[in-house]
Amino acid sequence: MKTFLIAASLFFSSGLLANDSAPTYKFDIALTDSNANLVSNGVFIFEPLFDVEANMVPHQQPAVMNQINKQFVPHVLVVNTGTDITFPNADNLFHHVYSFSPTKQFELKLYKEFTAEPLTFDAPGIVDIGCNIHDWMLGYIIVSDSPFFVKTEENGTASLKLPKGDYKLRFWHPEANGDDVFPEKTITVNDNTAVSWQINAAITSDDGFDSGFGDY
Repeated sequence: MKTFLIAASLFFSSGLLANDSAPTYKFDIALTDSNANLVSNGVFIFEPLFDVEANMVPHQQPAVMNQINKQFVPHVLVVNTGTDITFPNADNLFHHVYSFSPTKQFELKLYKEFTAEPLTFDAPGIVDIGCNIHDWMLGYIIVSDSPFFVKTEENGTASLKLPKGDYKLRFWHPEANGDDVFPEKTITVNDNTAVSWQINAAITSDDGFDSGFGDY
């Protein structure tokens, strides 16, 4: 598959968020593909090109990648570098979670109706995860050095708060592939902003599950 490019149009509205003394702005995203279909699981990482005050850095709690109905839930999980992630198994059958990705290699051997000990994801990058028993199960963990990131929901939208300044913007989606997984651009945040982005490719359904392999 080819790497996806992004065409963007920006629409601005004025004003700070609730407290005018805090230069933090709301950034809304609407993401569609070349067929004007809403795109979920689009990951946007905003890397500040300036020093961010400590009180403006969002704090992330430990994260969860669940296993429900023989699927990883969520299909795409985005976390900050250094985050602990647990892998509970809500199914009444065995799963065997693993990853051979250079960013984080691990193996959680056979277990069911049980939460394995959390793992720390301490390097940035993409972690593909699978199940040794259920070959069709597929999930992705995106580990970001920047604490400013967001993922589009089923309705193709996402929203986050950003301090004023310039950012390098990286984009990723499960169906993107190629040498440059994160097509880059630079943006300036100095107001509340609503953004419409369109991917220059058609996105097929990608939920990481294929029931055609049978029930086991």
